[in-house]
Amino acid sequence: MRRLFALLTSLLLAAPISAQGTVGVDPVARLFTAKPGDSITQDLNIYNPNADPASLRVAVYLSDMDISETGETKYLSAGTLPESLKNWMTFSPTSLDLGGQQTQNVRYTVQVPKDAAPGTHWIMLMLEGQDAAPVPGKTLASFRLRVAHTVYVNVEPIKRSGEISGIFDQVPQTADRPYTIGVQYRNTGNAVSGVQGRVELRDAGGERIATLPLNLDVALPNHTLLLQASLTGPVPKGQYSALVVLNDGDPSRELLGEHVLSLPFDLTAPAPLPAPGAAGK
Repeated sequence: MRRLFALLTSLLLAAPISAQGTVGVDPVARLFTAKPGDSITQDLNIYNPNADPASLRVAVYLSDMDISETGETKYLSAGTLPESLKNWMTFSPTSLDLGGQQTQNVRYTVQVPKDAAPGTHWIMLMLEGQDAAPVPGKTLASFRLRVAHTVYVNVEPIKRSGEISGIFDQVPQTADRPYTIGVQYRNTGNAVSGVQGRVELRDAGGERIATLPLNLDVALPNHTLLLQASLTGPVPKGQYSALVVLNDGDPSRELLGEHVLSLPFDLTAPAPLPAPGAAGK
C-alpha cells in the first residue's frame, strides 16, 4: 500500500498540469481504504511560495481523471467516469485568495454510500488560479495555472487480479540503438494497482545474458498498461528467449510470460555522449 501511494504521488509530481505560475498543494494525492457507509475527511495545505505580496486568486473544483495505456493523463468533467467520486465528495471553500508566501486550507469530505460498489473510486480536486491584480497595460501579467490533489478510495472488498495480455518487441533501425520490449498488462481486478517486474533474456544455450527492469507504474481497474524495457549492445545476433515476471501488488503470486526475440544483426554499444562543451567547438 505504501509503495503504491508513493508511486501515485511521484507520478503527479513528475507531471504538473501547468508549468506557468506557482501554487502548491500538500499532499498531492491520498489513497484511502473504506467500507460502505464510512466518512473520510482530509485537510489540504494550499500555498503560494512567491515572494511577491500580490494576491493569487484560486478556484477549487472537481475533475475526473483517466490514464491511457501509455501513461498519458486525460482530464474529464467530474462525473464522467463510473468510478468518479463526484457525488460522494464535498469541499470548502470553493475559492480563496493567497498572498505571497501565504498558506490556506481546503477541507474535503468523502461520504461513502452504504450501497457503494466495491473497488477503487477516484477524482481530482483541482486548484486553478489567475493573477488577481494584473498590471495595467501588460497583457502577459495575467495567467492561469492548475495543480491537483488526487483522491483514491478503495471500497472493500478489494480484489487484485490481472494478466499479461501481450508481449511485443521492436527491432531498432540501426545497430547502436536499443531493442525495445513491450509488456502489456491488463488489470482485471477492481482496484488500482502498482505494476512492476523484469525481463530475463537467455541465449540459445540457456545462459542469462541480461535482466531488464520494468519500472513501477499505475494500472487503473479495467485498464491496460504498457511497460517497456530496452536492450542495448553489445549483443550478438541470434534468437533469445524472454521470460517476463510481473507483480501487481498481490504478494502471493507473480505473473509469468514468455516470448522469443530474433535479433537479425549484432547490437553494438551506444555511441558515447559528447564531452561537456564539445558541442560549441
